[in-house]
Amino acid sequence: MSVTLKDIVPRLRLPAYIVTAYIALGSFVDVVVSSWPAQIHDLRWRLLFEGFATTASGSEMLALLLFLTFAWVAADRIALTVGVSFSILAAAGYLCLAVIFLLDSVQVKAQVAGDQIARFNLGLLWTSGRLIFTGLMFALFTSVAIRAFRSLSRPMERAAAGPKSSLIVGNKPPSAAERVNA
Repeated sequence: MSVTLKDIVPRLRLPAYIVTAYIALGSFVDVVVSSWPAQIHDLRWRLLFEGFATTASGSEMLALLLFLTFAWVAADRIALTVGVSFSILAAAGYLCLAVIFLLDSVQVKAQVAGDQIARFNLGLLWTSGRLIFTGLMFALFTSVAIRAFRSLSRPMERAAAGPKSSLIVGNKPPSAAERVNA
């Protein structure tokens, strides 16, 4: 008896969603707890929060990538919708955070000692680059997830419309196995 992907995916879908949610929410909660209490008007607190958010970005991206992969393989439209929504929010959040970080850095730059300015500029480039990269990756995930969602609806639309290929001489309608693999 051989085990196929069709056998494994339904069994792993729920655990995969739970683990990826744990990774994503765990990273987010770590950022919030590490920077608590929130002091949005304090420049030092914002820089600390932005640094923590940058550190969590890799876990957030990996969690979403795994979540979207399982949702697509499982043909789970609800999970893909959740993934798209999260991607949009995360992309907007990280890109806004990048802008705020750059503005905060301009404000702080005047307080940096002259011999430390090169190090400050390097940290500024690295952190802002990571924030922008993360925001753009979440935007890319949004696009990919939307395309995955649409790809799930195409075979259903074709099946509802009936076998059009049988109207062309010499072509036979696709078998059930061919429709599943399409």
